[in-house]
Amino acid sequence: MSERLDKLDLDILKLIVEEPKAGVREYARRLNVARGTVQARLDKFARDGVITSYRPQMQPTALGYSILAFVHLHIAQSIMDATVAHLATIPEVLEVNSVAGEGDLLCRVVAVDHADFERILQAMIATEGVLRSRSELVLSRRIAPRIVPLLEKKRSEVR
Repeated sequence: MSERLDKLDLDILKLIVEEPKAGVREYARRLNVARGTVQARLDKFARDGVITSYRPQMQPTALGYSILAFVHLHIAQSIMDATVAHLATIPEVLEVNSVAGEGDLLCRVVAVDHADFERILQAMIATEGVLRSRSELVLSRRIAPRIVPLLEKKRSEVR
């Protein structure tokens, strides 16, 4: 849908990212458009998969998970789906992505402490299909996940 996003679409998306609790009426006021226009665009974004959810973001540290790691896994391709399904049963494995480059899968993993990370890693590498692993522990986040710069770039490209 990105080719069909106009400036108003991008302005609405930026507002809901920056101030998700403001509400449709406030977005309409700030953009100087009718409330119905904003609501119709939001409905279309949801229908088209531009907006995939409205949910709070939580920090794993708030739940006691102070370790964040990225684990690269080399997988036997013949049982990739079964391996991924098993990784999904490990609660601390927050995300799994197929990648090109080092390894086949890149997993985002949280742990309470180093001993907990070792336990989780052992569970991951014991999974059938995992051939080898390489882990990277995050020391600090330098740039938080963000979307606004992409919205601003896209808006500057729209005529």
